[in-house]
Amino acid sequence: MARRFNPKKNATEKPLEMAETDDDPIASWQDRVGSLRKRGRLSGAALTVVPAALDVRVGRPPAPERLSAEERVLWEKLTFARRPGWFSGAEALLESYVMMAIHCQRLEAALRKVKPGTGERYQRLARVHRQTVGLCATLATRLRLTPSAKLDKRTPTDGDVPVA
Repeated sequence: MARRFNPKKNATEKPLEMAETDDDPIASWQDRVGSLRKRGRLSGAALTVVPAALDVRVGRPPAPERLSAEERVLWEKLTFARRPGWFSGAEALLESYVMMAIHCQRLEAALRKVKPGTGERYQRLARVHRQTVGLCATLATRLRLTPSAKLDKRTPTDGDVPVA
């Protein structure tokens, strides 16, 4: 039989407590899902059911046709490194990032071939490389690809004790 709430009668009783996490009345989604399962043994028919294979491409944007093979490989690597839907609405930024990252790698290869110093070609390559790296860093930040995108600004990183 269900208990009814009577403020006068139940005033001396222990008040309702929060869940184990002390901040959420629902302890966790996994606990709730576990309690929603059917009781009892599984039937033979239920054991023969095979779940449908999940398509890992759902929610991941396909590489544009205009990208080169090298750029397509990087596109696929980036889109499969993040959860589905991560780049939704930012496909143009992702395309720019992929193109600039490959361009930056080519500039680095050219810089390695040129003798470092004060030569005009080296200076020009170094300047373009510096600009390309800056643009790649900005695009990576906007796409939330950098490690700082995983950090919580409210959580201190200087050890276990909160920073004052």
